[in-house]
Amino acid sequence: MSLSFENKEDSPAAAAASSTSSSIEETATLTGTTVDDSVDETSTSTVSSTVTPAKLPSLKDLPQLGSSYAFTNTKVNWGPNVKPSVQPTANSVSPSPSPSLSNSKPMRSNVIQEAFTLDLQTQLSMTRPEFAKIIQSVKQNHKVSLESTLSKSSRTFLVSGKREDVQAARRELVKKMTKPITQVFEIPSRCRAAIIGSGGKTIREISNEFEVKIDVAKDIKEGSYDKELDDNYAEVTLHGDVASVNLAKNRILDIVKEETKNSVVKFNVDNEKILGYVDLSEFINRNDDSIKIQYFERSGDIIISGLRELVGSARKDIESYLSKLSNNLVEESVKIPAKFQLLINANEINDKFNVTVVFPTDSSSEFVTFIGQQDKVSEAIAYARSSSKDFAVDSLDISKSHGKNLDHARQLSLFFKKYDSFKSINQEYPEIQIHLPAPAIMNAANDVTFTITARSSQVSDIKSVRKEIINLVNNITPLDTLTVDDLDYDLFHKDIKHILLGEAENAGFIQMGDYFSGNDSLVLFALSSNDDFKPSTEEVLETLKKVNSSLDPLRQKQNSLESVTVDFESDSQDALLAKGKPTLELLLEDVAQEDGNVQIKLHKPNKDQLLVRGNEKAVKIVKKALASITESPSDKSKLAFEIPSNTVSRLVGNKGSNLQQIREKFDCSVNVPNVSENSSKDTTVEITLTGLSYNLDHAKHYIMAEAKKWADIVTKEMIIPAKFHRNMIGSQGLYRNRLQDKYNVRIIFPKSGDIVTVRGPSRGVNKAVDEMKALLDFEIENGHKTIIKVPTDHVARVIGKSGETINDIRADFGVELDFLQNANDEEAAKNGFVELEITGTRAGIKDATARVESIVSEASDFITETLDVDRKYHKFIVGAGGQNLREIISKAGGDEIRNKSVQLPNNDSEETKITVQGPKKFVQTVVKQIQQTVSDIDNRVTKELDIPTERQGALIGPGGIIRHQLESEFNISLDVPNKGEVGKVKISGLSENIDKAEKKIMNEIIRDNFDVELQVPASVHEFVSERGAFIQKLRFDQYVGIRHGNSNRRANKLSRTELVIPVEKASGAGSDEKIKITIEEASLPHASEEGTIPWRLSYEPIDSTGLFDDEENKEEKKEEKDVKALKEEAIKKATKLIEDRIALAEKANFVAYIWSSDARKFNKIVGPGGSNVKKIRENTGTIINVPKRSDKVNDIIYVRGTKEGVEKAAESIVKSLK
Repeated sequence: MSLSFENKEDSPAAAAASSTSSSIEETATLTGTTVDDSVDETSTSTVSSTVTPAKLPSLKDLPQLGSSYAFTNTKVNWGPNVKPSVQPTANSVSPSPSPSLSNSKPMRSNVIQEAFTLDLQTQLSMTRPEFAKIIQSVKQNHKVSLESTLSKSSRTFLVSGKREDVQAARRELVKKMTKPITQVFEIPSRCRAAIIGSGGKTIREISNEFEVKIDVAKDIKEGSYDKELDDNYAEVTLHGDVASVNLAKNRILDIVKEETKNSVVKFNVDNEKILGYVDLSEFINRNDDSIKIQYFERSGDIIISGLRELVGSARKDIESYLSKLSNNLVEESVKIPAKFQLLINANEINDKFNVTVVFPTDSSSEFVTFIGQQDKVSEAIAYARSSSKDFAVDSLDISKSHGKNLDHARQLSLFFKKYDSFKSINQEYPEIQIHLPAPAIMNAANDVTFTITARSSQVSDIKSVRKEIINLVNNITPLDTLTVDDLDYDLFHKDIKHILLGEAENAGFIQMGDYFSGNDSLVLFALSSNDDFKPSTEEVLETLKKVNSSLDPLRQKQNSLESVTVDFESDSQDALLAKGKPTLELLLEDVAQEDGNVQIKLHKPNKDQLLVRGNEKAVKIVKKALASITESPSDKSKLAFEIPSNTVSRLVGNKGSNLQQIREKFDCSVNVPNVSENSSKDTTVEITLTGLSYNLDHAKHYIMAEAKKWADIVTKEMIIPAKFHRNMIGSQGLYRNRLQDKYNVRIIFPKSGDIVTVRGPSRGVNKAVDEMKALLDFEIENGHKTIIKVPTDHVARVIGKSGETINDIRADFGVELDFLQNANDEEAAKNGFVELEITGTRAGIKDATARVESIVSEASDFITETLDVDRKYHKFIVGAGGQNLREIISKAGGDEIRNKSVQLPNNDSEETKITVQGPKKFVQTVVKQIQQTVSDIDNRVTKELDIPTERQGALIGPGGIIRHQLESEFNISLDVPNKGEVGKVKISGLSENIDKAEKKIMNEIIRDNFDVELQVPASVHEFVSERGAFIQKLRFDQYVGIRHGNSNRRANKLSRTELVIPVEKASGAGSDEKIKITIEEASLPHASEEGTIPWRLSYEPIDSTGLFDDEENKEEKKEEKDVKALKEEAIKKATKLIEDRIALAEKANFVAYIWSSDARKFNKIVGPGGSNVKKIRENTGTIINVPKRSDKVNDIIYVRGTKEGVEKAAESIVKSLK
């Protein structure tokens, strides 16, 4: 039903004429019974002085469309002063009085009138009360004035009211008065997803809004392919009232228009000769960003994408250009002697003139062809002639060498080419070109001539290169080669190559069959060694024979071959078994599947016979196949079979591509019936093949096997929010491609919407969907985002040097950090901050936010202070090796502060100022300590102590630890004579500090007192001490000091023995591995050591006086246990730990080497203050050595212990690395 209507806004005059109906005709074709037209159904509203019966209007009374005066025959009484002459009755309604304004102009009303007509044939059958009920319902629901007139063939309605109310009323009237219709139209199939929407959202909205039923066909319409759209059509069916159907259709077509506004067109350059001359830069530059043009020279494909109208126009222009280019292309052949053809640089000419140079393939021809546009071809020929004059050419005939051995010369030429023997010469003389003859030309000639070319200015280099080549030729004599010709090339050339590549260190080789058809010869070349002298002839021959013997298995295989002559018609041999014929390829596939070798020689020993040679199984296969072909020689044989109907579409393929491949592979025709793609898998269709019976059997087997796979193809849809698509696809499709390859499925992410489609074998689809769900859960969990503001002044601090700080935050908390603006942007400078987006888990975001805020807070607290200190104090502030300065920084809390510095002038500088930078509290503390140091130096004294020479070493301790403790504890300098020197020990510092230090030295250190002594076997000392780590653990955890008396030097030597790590075995460098673990059984490194090492244990609690305020000290003293009890407990516990380590040492016969490609992550294993590695040592009872960056082997972690401990430690370390 076509429906037209007119909206007319009321003028003042039109408003008074509301009692008159106007209409615009609407036609529809609907069947049914109409209301009895003898009944008066006119509903009117009039204003008049008398009440008279109103005559029903007819169509003649209605105004014509487009008339300026719609109601010229009606007298209008309108205005505020009009008074009715009689009181309104039930059948007449007075208009409401309107206020009067003097000199006022009529105002435009927001009330409109709309008239429309329905044919009686289109209306539903209904009684008068039903009709009146509909009219009354519409008027009440939409607050409109509604009038209706009836003629013989139609019913006209006049609706007055606000525009939106009128339209709604009209919709409801049409819906209730007319029968529903069904309308079918076509849309491009790729628009179906957009019409349906995510989870059916869009189609439901359209259906609910217009109250129509919408059915989008799943199948494409057969034969509906549109070349311009590069798509097939699908049908959409709408069911509802005519107005709603039209509105719904328009909405759907709007979606289609939006989806198809862009187009992608792909077409090919038909003329292959012009491929190299196509230049589309003019078209690319001519068009703006609305379209994109791509040209692929190798394949000749042109792809245009963009707005449909522009794409179509661009295609026409390009096709016109290609046509003109084809017409303007010319070929010109020039006679040039073969010797000088080498001087023509085809690439240069092509770049310069866009002209292709084609050299003759026949060695006897001297004509070189130039192809291009006519004017350019002439220029290219002229350029080739002129440029060749700048070159010098030299020839070297190597067939004159070695007694004019032509065959050897040919073999050398092929050998030099295959092994790139002139590489070193080319590197030394890059401007010199060496040209070797082509195999075909060389085989037909009576010489083997190498051509050497260069510019005329480099003639001396040509002579040098000539000498180098002569030396190479002379160095490989015929005695350095061995020719083998007892193996059939056709049967075994692949096997020969595979075996000889394994002998590459001993000999090179060339297979003459690679270059000359029918030649079974194989030439072995003895490779030159790195020795000073060349091996003797006998040694060379022995090496070559040894290499030749590696081919003996093939000889045994060849000796077991059978040869059979089969009668086979000559014409059929050429038609079916010639090289490249489908039947021959199928036959060879059958042989290959049985791991056989076969050789088929046509027309031997006579025209209608062929020779089959191969192993027993292969010969039987070929004989059986030939017999089958002989029995059914017709290529019109037919073979019918059934496959599931739902696999037919895949059998055909996109535009019939798969079907065409089957036809070509099996040389047969395939008849496929038309079926729906959604047919049930329980139904079957018959496929008919026509061709050679042998080929048909193979085609049937192939199709049945493929159909079995196709029948299992399923499609699953996943709802994945679009914001996660990018991460799930991965960089350049990495994750999607990995899943597709792993499970042999296809994963389609939509351009818009949330529906992701997975299609493929059911098992693969299920697994791919499971992995994608897991990945989606991960993305959701780690996809939380928050934005914090970072002051522009502190952005650099958050990023850190070379991104170090921000990368650490990413690694520590597993989050992504992205600055949404640049700190230099005008907006950022104006606001004073930039936004930092943090993405990750909620916990990770919280921790990362706290870290960033901490850095910002720290940066805000950053100050700089300068001290003027006399240079004589600088060396005391710095200390030996910077020790004092490090202690000052450490005591000020600098170990936990990243951005801090204490800068002193260089030794050769006269500057006296010291600059301290960092957080305010840190700077103040450092300044105070420096001032205190200066004060202490001014008041320091030096005292000499008489300590026996043999006891002076005790003041130093292992690695200087005792001296360091004394100097730190009492703020003194301790000068101990070097080993072998005789002298007194000097203490420098404040007098009260010296007294305290002297007291401790005399009473605790040099006095040989201890609480318990244990004897540890020297063979296990390294393991028990954990290379010193265990001794430190006892000192810090139990307050138990360990000394070794006179065996101190030996103990230290054993503990510090250099670790022996088998780098070649343990390293994973050069492989794809990121972490490699090597565990092996190995005895203790000092298992042969005899004797024992004394372990003297003494309880040395830390004096906490001064660490806490007086109140805390009082509380501490109240709760403190008896010192003696603490001492006994600590010594007992330490003794037990040492004895356990000794017992464990007997089982510590396993070592693990853990290699990592990224040694920078080793700091994660160590942890803050060594906490992580300490925890692993305690849990596993192992020795763990984490290398430093400066170590010789700095990428392998050493672990020793019991088998269980080593494996557990390795597992913990790998977990930390990952």
